[in-house]
Amino acid sequence: MDILLLEELVADARQWLEARHHVDYRPELLEDEALLRGRLYKVDALVVPPRLKINAQLLDYAPRLAAVGRIHDGTENLDFEACQKRHVRVIQASSATVRASAEHQLCTLMQLFRSGGQVGPSLSLRRGAPGREINDSVIGLFGLAPPAHVLATMLVPLGARVVGYDPAVHRNAELWRRLGVQPMALADMLEVADAVSMQVIYASRYRGLVNDRVLAACKPGQLWTSISRPSLFDLDALAGALRSGRIGALMMDSDDERLTAPDSPLRHAPNVRITPRLAPHTQESHLRGSWYLVDRIHEALMLNETRNQRGTLDSEPVPLD
Repeated sequence: MDILLLEELVADARQWLEARHHVDYRPELLEDEALLRGRLYKVDALVVPPRLKINAQLLDYAPRLAAVGRIHDGTENLDFEACQKRHVRVIQASSATVRASAEHQLCTLMQLFRSGGQVGPSLSLRRGAPGREINDSVIGLFGLAPPAHVLATMLVPLGARVVGYDPAVHRNAELWRRLGVQPMALADMLEVADAVSMQVIYASRYRGLVNDRVLAACKPGQLWTSISRPSLFDLDALAGALRSGRIGALMMDSDDERLTAPDSPLRHAPNVRITPRLAPHTQESHLRGSWYLVDRIHEALMLNETRNQRGTLDSEPVPLD
């Protein structure tokens, strides 16, 4: 089987895969669309970074493709419907980056508190206004994605009161009690929270969820950190809240080019720091993700070979991870 790596795996996992399949590591193809499409013709499995768009147009050049894998999960640049129609299995190491993302959110929250909401490109050597401690603060968890589960278990022992809202989780769900998080309506949470950690799982119906009306409920000077997709925000409204001081500071972890484009509303907003999707990137998450991918890709290719030998029924479902 022919596997094309456009993202590096840890050495041991890659060697394990190479002992069972033909593996070609060609990250430079990400910069040359024509060469990439030409190389896809005989590829059975593909490992890609989130920035590569996996859509119907790309899949047309990969008639043999049985599996596409990503170490970092998410719905960005990934057309699940197109993959399903072509019987391409989507494999994402969803659990591999949960701890890394949770620690990133905790780190940014502590940085925002200690800096007094100052997130400029460099730190002044002068002692400024005193920062705050997490203890006795109110932290709002906006979204109960898996990193929020881990983050809650970190914040509660630090003495924070943790409140939360998720548009997809009922306020009476047992999960809130298990995590030690007080469920609230969105406006109520924003009124009391000193800081908000956003990790909402994206769905098209939530596009522009954080708009003028929502931001009007924020406690003045509220601190925000987000690892969610920027599409969940009305960026004009967000920039306005930063300029007015309704939001005191924002740290957003995303490699969405719209955030840094010349016409981005956030380019000239005060107290904003945008990092290029650093949250899931740790040595440990890369190790976990690499081994998860090689195991599941090998499994998918063997299953696909068996199906090809006996014939696949049109009605046979193709599982998506």
